[in-house]
Amino acid sequence: MTLHSDLEKAFNPEAVAVVGVSSREKPFHPGYTGLRFLRLLRSSGFRGRVYPINPKLDELEGAKAYPSLLSVPEPLDLVIITVPAASVPGVLEDCAKAGARNVHICTSGFDETGEVEGGMLQERLREIALTAGLRATGPNCMGYHVPSVGLNMYEGVPLLPGPVAFVSQSGSYGMYLVRQFASVGIGVSKFISYGNATVMDATDYLEYLATDAETRVICMYLESIKDGRKLTKLVSQISPAKPVIIWKGGVTESGSRAVTTHTGTLAGDAQVWDAFFRQTGAIRVASLEEIVDVTMTLLRLKPGSGRRVAVLGNAGGGTNVARGDICAEEGLEMPMLSEETVTKLLEFIPLINQSVMNPMDVPGVLIDGPQLVRTISLLSADPLIDFIIIHLSDNFFDLWEAHGVSTEFMSRVEECMSRFADSSWSGKPVVLAMQNLDRYRNATGFAGHMKDTGIIIYGSLGRACRALNRFARYHEFIAENNRSPMPA
Repeated sequence: MTLHSDLEKAFNPEAVAVVGVSSREKPFHPGYTGLRFLRLLRSSGFRGRVYPINPKLDELEGAKAYPSLLSVPEPLDLVIITVPAASVPGVLEDCAKAGARNVHICTSGFDETGEVEGGMLQERLREIALTAGLRATGPNCMGYHVPSVGLNMYEGVPLLPGPVAFVSQSGSYGMYLVRQFASVGIGVSKFISYGNATVMDATDYLEYLATDAETRVICMYLESIKDGRKLTKLVSQISPAKPVIIWKGGVTESGSRAVTTHTGTLAGDAQVWDAFFRQTGAIRVASLEEIVDVTMTLLRLKPGSGRRVAVLGNAGGGTNVARGDICAEEGLEMPMLSEETVTKLLEFIPLINQSVMNPMDVPGVLIDGPQLVRTISLLSADPLIDFIIIHLSDNFFDLWEAHGVSTEFMSRVEECMSRFADSSWSGKPVVLAMQNLDRYRNATGFAGHMKDTGIIIYGSLGRACRALNRFARYHEFIAENNRSPMPA
């Protein structure tokens, strides 16, 4: 069978075995156990059949238990292994005998320990898996999380299907990212935690996701890679149709040492990775928050034509100077508005404590729905502008609450702003930058409504500029290389 057909069964399994299921959980166990995986699959509505494997049990929590993989009465699409490290080779041999090709080795205690014994044991796993043709992920990983089929590897995480895949050597990053995606209304097609990458590496999953109909954007957290040439070739082929967002960990000396202790592998040279990003069109990020911001931008904004931005804010003086500095530091341009735009803005915007210079200081406009619509329409028509950012800083909400701006009044502003996320809006992209929302009851409600209408909200002006810059760079790369961008 091919890699694609094997992984298709792993991501859409009908029969799953969990090896190492105990009838009791040790309190404060530091990792996931077979019993926890079993309960997760049951509670998440997994629509397939789950077989607990334990030679000492006949029954477990109302389900028949089986002594070994060889005693399961049907072919297995996925085997999850949680037995102690020394017992894993024997389970892999049983997988081979049972014809179970897809294996998730959750167990840790191998190369990542830095001990000779762990390294030798991991090499033994590799030999067995390669000889038997097993598609083994791990060890030391969380495996596969596929919301659309109820394949759940995390407790307390929303099972929201969607268009984004995440391939990661870190399982905990996956848990955080799935939650953050859900908080902004983005669902996940597949999350893959592959740990020490003894057999299956990031490139194997990337090869599958390239043609996965459920996936439109691919996110990756990489600490090391086995075959850099293969990764470069795949990303170069994939990125025009599906943006590939990569956070590369371990590019500094201290980060590289940390990679060795996490997965037992080396991180690679910083200059090599710099060249990789220049050549492939992959989008480089440096945090999980940035992965969320850039993904949200790619999915919700129409392709832009440049990186020139107009900023509307609510505080002058030093705040406006800072806005200009932030945009420049994050790679965006803040041009002067055209004379025609300025003339038309001055027809209805008084210059008392306000300014129509870019960045614009217009607190009165920001609380007047019709004026806001008129202002943004003019900015959108300006040929010198590609993006529009509305930046609401702390003192905006201070004034809002101090002056008791009515809910009804703000709802009219919200209604006007929602026009810019509507499919009928043909103008330039409009986004919001809001910070310290937790301090303000009204601001939280306002932000929630904006998200519901489809307006993108970033946690700060810096985050907004950074994401828009990544977005613009991606589309510039596509245009410069005469490629077709991701469909809207």
